Amino acid sequence: MPGGYHAVMKYIPVPESVAKEARETLRDRFGHDLAIAKELAPCRVCLRISKEPEDLILLSYQPLADTGPYAEVGPIFVHAAPCEPYSSADVFPEDFATRRLILRAYGHDGRIVDALVAEPGTAPQRAAQLLENPAVAELHVRHVSYTCFDFKIVR
Repeated sequence: MPGGYHAVMKYIPVPESVAKEARETLRDRFGHDLAIAKELAPCRVCLRISKEPEDLILLSYQPLADTGPYAEVGPIFVHAAPCEPYSSADVFPEDFATRRLILRAYGHDGRIVDALVAEPGTAPQRAAQLLENPAVAELHVRHVSYTCFDFKIVR
């Protein structure tokens, strides 16, 4: 890679505590009332995409810790019942490998540094290229059409 830098990447799901709180209270951290519905969508905790409709909860989530203008709040799904959190942090989530994905790079100040659309099968390589920039603190992987947050990639 240019400059001899190679990023060791970690793939980070939404924290299990976010899903646990939503399951227990049927409210998200933004005060929205939640419901369980049969959906065909990815769970952001186990990073598994439904093959058939499953009981999921739709809630609002803010993936960027910063409270500046780029700290968007958006919809995500989590399983209504506890699921095994994604734990293969060094392996790109298999269910997302065949998707076109948006990779959005954020700097240490919470501002967008760069973004691109990764074609199916190219997201890990494209992410490594973005992480070569030392100004990039984290990447957000998003759905290409809906732009919903899927998971983070960090060094």
